[in-house]
Amino acid sequence: MSSIIAMRAPLLRWMGCAIALSSCGGDHTPATNNGPGGPVADAGASSDAASFTSIDGGAASGPDASAGLDAGSSGDAAPDADADAGPVDPCSTSLFCEKFDDYAGVKTIANSQKFGPWHAALETGATMALDGMHKVSGSSALHVHIDNAATAGGRLFADGQQPIFASGPTHVYGRMMMYIDPNGTSVHWTFFGANGNAEPSSPVVGRNAQYIMSSLPKSGVNTYSFVYGLQAAQSDGGDGYHDCSSQSSTSMPSAWACVSFEMDSVARTLRMYKDGAAAPILSVDDHGTGCVAPTSATSPWYGPTIAQLFVGAWSFHPMNAPLDVWIDDLVVDTKPVTCPSP
Repeated sequence: MSSIIAMRAPLLRWMGCAIALSSCGGDHTPATNNGPGGPVADAGASSDAASFTSIDGGAASGPDASAGLDAGSSGDAAPDADADAGPVDPCSTSLFCEKFDDYAGVKTIANSQKFGPWHAALETGATMALDGMHKVSGSSALHVHIDNAATAGGRLFADGQQPIFASGPTHVYGRMMMYIDPNGTSVHWTFFGANGNAEPSSPVVGRNAQYIMSSLPKSGVNTYSFVYGLQAAQSDGGDGYHDCSSQSSTSMPSAWACVSFEMDSVARTLRMYKDGAAAPILSVDDHGTGCVAPTSATSPWYGPTIAQLFVGAWSFHPMNAPLDVWIDDLVVDTKPVTCPSP
């Protein structure tokens, strides 16, 4: 266990730098975290594998992930690439909406760059831009590229004086249009998340909690997944960092797909949907299916009072091939959000 802890510490410091949008020195020691809840580490590589190697070399508990995709997952139809899959303006009534079209002077995005509600984090080995190569509406979409074999990524963070955060929400809905090609895989990469201090009725108040939408591999294919992170207790000998996950059997297509979600921190329920289907492709109730040891697989997913959103693509392990992700028409609200009609 001492070797696991020793391996985990520098990795968590590096991940805290990534999610906090802070510049890091060559020793991967994070600078001051200006995000909510103090320094946090993004959730790592836990999955449904009984012996799945995690970021710290430990094993995640849960069912075997070596089996192939469910037969039903091959039928996940998605709109043709670059089809006009959504309305011109999805933002008329939502508390947070981003079409990535209103930034004429922004093309290539640099680390720490600020525009609109966003501030950017970018790691060497990745690029981030607003371009029209693949888009659903308007002139551009957010594009993140991660090089082959790189452990890197690009994210945009929104926090502060945005309407979505005004009420300290613990129950939100959202959706985004996402296109992936090339479709490289890694142990774990993320594309959206919400974080903040754990909601007030939970027994872990004062610790940062994160609900993260991610990709975990199954038989060499990216699958939609939820990952949960809970900051370690600050007291000596206290509860360590929680790194938990739940994996779907639905593959992530190289085409446009609408990914929608519900996150309820108090009820500890999460739902993920694809292309407007009534049935979720992934559900979490109270806890997921696996956690990095020593956290129990049945440990509750105490959710955040949401004070920050992030979107992009970030891999915490080397890619097995290049990854390109475009995200467009992101909507987050405290009332249900639907996907556009095909």
